[in-house]
Amino acid sequence: MLLAQWEELDNRPFAWVSLDRRDNDPLLLWNYLVAAIRRIEPGFGSALEPALRSAGGMVLDAIVPQILNELESTDREIVLVLDDYHWVTSPACHESIALLVERGPANAQLVVSSRSDPPLPFGRLRASGGLFELRAAELSFTEVETAELLAAFGLDLAPESIATLQERTEGWPAGLYLALLSVRGVSDPTAALVEFGGSSRHVVDYLTEVVLQSETEEHRSFLLETSILERMCASLCDSVTGRGDSARILAEVERANLFLVPLDEHREWFRYHHLFGELLRDELRRQASDSEPELHRRAREWFASAGFLDEAIEHAIAGGDLDTAATLVATHWVAYVNAGRLATLTGWLEAFPRDVVRADARLCIVESWTLVHVGSAEEARQALAAARAAGYEGELPDGSGTVEESVTLARATWPWSDVGAMLAAARAACETERRRKSEWQPLAELNLGWALLLTGETDEAVSPLEQAAVLAPRHEQWIVAGDARCLLAKTSLAAGDLAPAERWIGEALELAHTHGFADLPHVGFYHVVLGALDARRGELELADHALGLGFEQMRGYSDSLLVAEALLERALVRRALGTRTEARAMLAEAHALVKSCPDPGIFSQRVDEVARKLTPTYARANPDSELTERELEVLRLLAEGLTKPEVAAKLFLSYSTVHSHTKSIYRKLDGSSRDEVLEKARELDLIACG
Repeated sequence: MLLAQWEELDNRPFAWVSLDRRDNDPLLLWNYLVAAIRRIEPGFGSALEPALRSAGGMVLDAIVPQILNELESTDREIVLVLDDYHWVTSPACHESIALLVERGPANAQLVVSSRSDPPLPFGRLRASGGLFELRAAELSFTEVETAELLAAFGLDLAPESIATLQERTEGWPAGLYLALLSVRGVSDPTAALVEFGGSSRHVVDYLTEVVLQSETEEHRSFLLETSILERMCASLCDSVTGRGDSARILAEVERANLFLVPLDEHREWFRYHHLFGELLRDELRRQASDSEPELHRRAREWFASAGFLDEAIEHAIAGGDLDTAATLVATHWVAYVNAGRLATLTGWLEAFPRDVVRADARLCIVESWTLVHVGSAEEARQALAAARAAGYEGELPDGSGTVEESVTLARATWPWSDVGAMLAAARAACETERRRKSEWQPLAELNLGWALLLTGETDEAVSPLEQAAVLAPRHEQWIVAGDARCLLAKTSLAAGDLAPAERWIGEALELAHTHGFADLPHVGFYHVVLGALDARRGELELADHALGLGFEQMRGYSDSLLVAEALLERALVRRALGTRTEARAMLAEAHALVKSCPDPGIFSQRVDEVARKLTPTYARANPDSELTERELEVLRLLAEGLTKPEVAAKLFLSYSTVHSHTKSIYRKLDGSSRDEVLEKARELDLIACG
């Protein structure tokens, strides 16, 4: 189709030869070429007709050079098209066309269309820039073109439906056309197109007839057995098929253009076109469904031995080997959590039947950690309870000890609004992990330090936090390393040591950015601690920005106590900046969070402390004496030297209203003159000194 459109637009004449399987004879091939040229150059090759009828083996040696010489003598440029060249398999034909490629005259452009790479000497042309190649990626339809095609057939799909169809077909024009054929006479063509895939009857019929049935038994067997693979290389294919020559077969399949897509420049890894892969899997299930578990087992063993755990687990699940799949998940889940690949873990857990997960303590532990990281605290607690109920003999494959020890460690990691229970679990977990000296010790030390901070034991928290900060990098536990440094910064702030606080929080943030966990919700607390540090230095605008950034990142985070701490710190900064109403609202929100906790630890005391700081000294004995926001505005303008009429104009109030506010200010501050009231206001830090 592309060549036909090209011919319509090009001013040069086209000499077009459409080939088929019967053209695997060099003499026949060149007779067709000469006949095609003669249609645009009458009389071309007349002197060579006797030889062309009987030359046989002379084609390469004599006839082809003469044809090329005569072609060069024509007075105009022509385009030679060899269409469907993939049907040509004769080495003699390839040799003769290679001569055309190498010695072709400048006034003749050769165009070869083929489903597979022809064995022609294109390397030199490619290197010199003399070869122009259009491949499947360039010929595939874009979403815009797909939409235009659908519109031409009277179908108006939503953009998301077009995107789905585009993804399923990879823009393959034949696939799109077959998709359209599949919805003729269908009551709901939109739904049918969205569901279109490799099992579509038209695609199955087309690809089965055109591709599979035309292949050798060796190729068919290879294609079906390797169809279970999302990606493949020669070694993997050898393991799955039991062959020893998969590299050769892959090369032949690629040359035959059997919908094999290279995944790297070295052509080491491949995959099948999505539609073709679905067809092959359908055929495998139809012809040899009993072989699928064994094929998946071989694939799983190869991927596991090569360190490709994702695929190893997926093949174990696909092959129905759920116990092996569970063992792989339960052994390696920590790395996926540390990498933030919670969706991968969730997908694996969902691939198991629900009763299988609940009966396997290993999977329940994995599920609990996955759930707590996505904010489902209650479901995480239920998963821990299920782990206890299921039981497990010996230590778990993730190295976290027995089920009971693993549950205790998990309980020590998350406050879940019960600081007392967390501290008890943290002490037990830390004692166990110190004895075992396992890779879980850094987390246990961190948990103990955090629990001690939540109970107000700041000095005692320093030692386990320092241990966590030292041990975590040795195990490449970067999140633990960052969290420990953040909490050490908090202990330094509590002690009034700003320099070490700055160092610790700087290291924490650097680790978060360097190791890619800066966007985790709880890392918002790093910014809260940074904001608290800025506030201690008197840099209120910087503090407010950092605290706001941290709070936004923590919004919706399951740990109420961390969120309450962020609110309390920002309330103090907001009050210092003069926005007392916002400060009080933040205090109220923090108070509500703390009040909902069974055991909030030190946070009840923290709420009271911040409440006292937000309430002026003169108003603590009598809350009704606290100045309102409007009264504070009037007071500050009076301090600037404005008269009451000027204050009224400034605030767009009536004189009588300002007069009433002034009387209230005098009464609440117990002053009889402006100077006396302003002096008391400065002493109470209600207005700036000066």
